[in-house]
Formats: sequence, structure tokens, C-alpha cells
Amino acid sequence: MNIRALEYLIAFAQEGSFTKAAARMRVSQPTLSTQIKKLEDTLGVELIERTPGKQILTPAGREVVYYAKRIQADMSRIQQAARRSEDPWSSTVVLGVFPTLGPYLLPRIMPVLRRLKPKLTIRFIEEKSAKLIDLLDSGQVDAVILSESLNAPSIKVCHVFDEDFLLAASTNSLLGHESKPIELSDLSTQKVLLLEDGHCMRRSMLDVCQKVGAKQSEFRATSLETLRYMVIGSKDVTLLPRLATVPPIVQPAGLMLREFKNPKPYRSLYLNWRAASPVDRIMEGLCKIISSACSDLHKK
Repeated sequence: MNIRALEYLIAFAQEGSFTKAAARMRVSQPTLSTQIKKLEDTLGVELIERTPGKQILTPAGREVVYYAKRIQADMSRIQQAARRSEDPWSSTVVLGVFPTLGPYLLPRIMPVLRRLKPKLTIRFIEEKSAKLIDLLDSGQVDAVILSESLNAPSIKVCHVFDEDFLLAASTNSLLGHESKPIELSDLSTQKVLLLEDGHCMRRSMLDVCQKVGAKQSEFRATSLETLRYMVIGSKDVTLLPRLATVPPIVQPAGLMLREFKNPKPYRSLYLNWRAASPVDRIMEGLCKIISSACSDLHKK
């Protein structure tokens, strides 16, 4: 069976015509049509219903296209494997990040990775932590950055960086009228706005609240940006990770950010990956690059 013929069939399925498919594949229409006809002869089934002015996939054609796409994806993986044997950093890595980290971490690390490892391709998937763990286990991602290290024999873990929390309060609130560092115990008289269940950062915020006896606000936010703007119109306060408070992130008017005095509350981030992954050889190097780019996020 000719792999190229399968690619022609996929192009036809996506373009809906022989002419457009041929143009996409940069071959003549007769060449493309002939190869698809040979594929039909090989399989002994009609894949395309041909009528004057109209060509559509048959039920068998749709099923063959489905499997042809899987073959195409496997061929891509074979090519990647060959490139990795020569240069491990020529890999494609699928990296999972959670929503309270991804939008703030990626603008910081991507320019560094492009400069240091220009052959490396990274695809990011953003999901909550529980979903990321499932994706890692099923092989749909190569690695995940979590606020926990997974304890499993099949998983390797590298501590990436620590990140301070800052207090965020309205400039009209009790703790938002000045910018000097405050004691963590000052939260004991406050209500703290939290993220909804499912966010790993919620656990970190709860730990801080329980440590100092702070009360939880009844409101539950779906994102850090919602927390940021809810605080402005409220007497309550919240905690923001440092990455969400530094450029290029712009703080809205009416929001005061305050450092905590030592010992500062913070979260730890870990890179978790499957030990048997084809990209295992570069994971520790990737961890070092990210760690170096984020070394200023925990100020002891």
C-alpha cells in the first residue's frame, strides 16, 4: 500500500475536490486521481463516489480516511524518533500546565527556549491538575508541571522552582492603603477570596488561610483574573502568585500588591514525566532551563 496515496486521500477528504487536493499536495490532478484509484483497486472497494460535478467519500472511504490519519500521525512520530537519535533536542514535547500557571509562565520561558534550543518544539496543553495527571498517565502529554511531585515508580520528578504569593487588596481596603511588606498574621482578620474547587492553587491558598486563621470568602473564582478584579470592588483580599504580578502582566487601577515579610508563603512547582517517554533524555535539561528562567520568583 502506497503511503503517498493515503496522503492524497486525506487531502481529498479535507478539501472536498480532486482539484483543490492536487493543488494542496502540489501535484497534477491526474496524478492524484490515479493514485487514489490504484488505492481503491488495492483495497477492492470504492472510496470516492464520483458523479458529474460532484465527488464525495463513500462510507468505506470515510473509515479508511480515519485510519489513514492515524498512520500519518505514526509516520510523523517515526520521523521524530529518527531525528531524536541524532539530536535529542530536535524533539517535539507536549507539556501540560495548569490554568493558574500557564498564561504567566509561558511568556517568560518561551523566548529562552527558542534562544537556547531552537530545534525543540513544545506544544502546550492547559488543564486542571487532575486532568493533567490523567493525560500524563495515558501518554497524551509527555510531561506536566504540577504543584506536587507524583509518587509513582513510572514517573520521574524534578523540582523546577518556588514561587512567592503576594497579597492583593483594593486600595480602598484596610490592607490596601499602603505598599510596605506585611506580616502573614495580618490575614487573620481578613476574608480571603479563593479559587473554585479543582484548582491546585486553591489548596495552597487554603493552607495559608488555615495557618493564620483567615476566613474564606463565600465567593469562588474560576481564574486568577477573576480574583484580581473581584478584589478591586471588595473589602476582601486574595493571594496572587508572583508570576501573575510581574511584567508583562499589567495590574488594573485600584489594586494594591504587597509583599509578605519572611517567611513568605510560596508554592513549589515540579516537572513530572514518564520515565519510559522518548523525550526522557532531555527532561532534566528542560527542567534546568525553566528553573534558571524562574530563579527570581522566590525571594528568601
